[in-house]
This record gives sequence, C-alpha cells and structure tokens, in this order.
Amino acid sequence: TQSVSAADQDGLYESAQELERQQQALLEAAPVEQSYQESLATYVQAKHDQVERVEDKIENLIDQQQARLQQTLASQPGVFSRSGTKAAWQTQQMQQQARLQSLHGRLEAVREIKDGMGIHAPKIEELATRKLRAKEPGLASEFDEMQEAQRRHQALLRKQEQERKQKLQQEQQLGRG
Repeated sequence: TQSVSAADQDGLYESAQELERQQQALLEAAPVEQSYQESLATYVQAKHDQVERVEDKIENLIDQQQARLQQTLASQPGVFSRSGTKAAWQTQQMQQQARLQSLHGRLEAVREIKDGMGIHAPKIEELATRKLRAKEPGLASEFDEMQEAQRRHQALLRKQEQERKQKLQQEQQLGRG
C-alpha cells in the first residue's frame, strides 16, 4: 500500500470542500433557473403576441392601401382632362404605390423577426431575453452566477478526472518499473 502525503491530503480535502460548496450553490440555484426560465417563457409569449398584432395591423393597412390605390386607378382623368389634373393624379398614384411598397417592406421585416433565427436562438427569443434582462436585472444576474457556478463545477470535475487518470498512469508506470 502507498501512503498519501499530507500535501495530497490537504489538496483532496480542499477539492472536496470546493465541490461541496459548488453543489450547494447548484441546489440553491435550481429555483433561480426555474424562475428565470418561467419569466423568459412569459416574455417570449408576450413578444410572439406583439409580433402577431403588428403583423395583423400591417396586413390590414396593406388591404386599405390597395383599396385606395384601386380607387385612384378607377378615378383616372379622361383624355380631355387638363394636364395639371393628370399630373396630380399620377403623383397621387405614385405616392400610394410607394406607401404600399413601404408597408410590404415592413411586413417582411416583421415576418423576419417572427420566423427568423438569431445567432443563438430564434429572434423572438433573443428579443425576449434582452427585455427580461432589462426589466429584471437581479434575476438575470442570479441566473448568470448560477450558470458560472455550474461551469466551474464541471471544470473542476474534469480537472479531478484528469488528475485521477494521471495518477493511475503514474502508478502503472511505477508498478512496471
């Protein structure tokens, strides 16, 4: 049997204490994660509803603008109308077509937000996350701290596993020699 040095024992004891602290932090953080996820889901739903309302409103505006354009086309001045009347009609028609194109562009932008993907998640979820972080900075901060604790815990576990493997290799090499 091999004896474990006092320095190794102290290192193991400190590692065990650190693991216990991190596990306790994870247990305490579980409600934070649940609360954060529930809040995020609420914000995502609100953003989705908002996009639906805006999309419907723009579609209605497009329908109204198309009706106005049809009215303008129907009231085209006759062949014997004055040139000023024809010019005013053409200007009005061009303005209405430009407005219709602008509305279609806005509708496309709204649909891109609704259906598009951001860097890490759907755009709606990214917008909801930004809003959640702005409205509830305390919860967001706690969530970030919890995630950082989880990352540190995982890193420590990986480090301990590597050290254990290295020790086994050293023991095997010593056993062969």
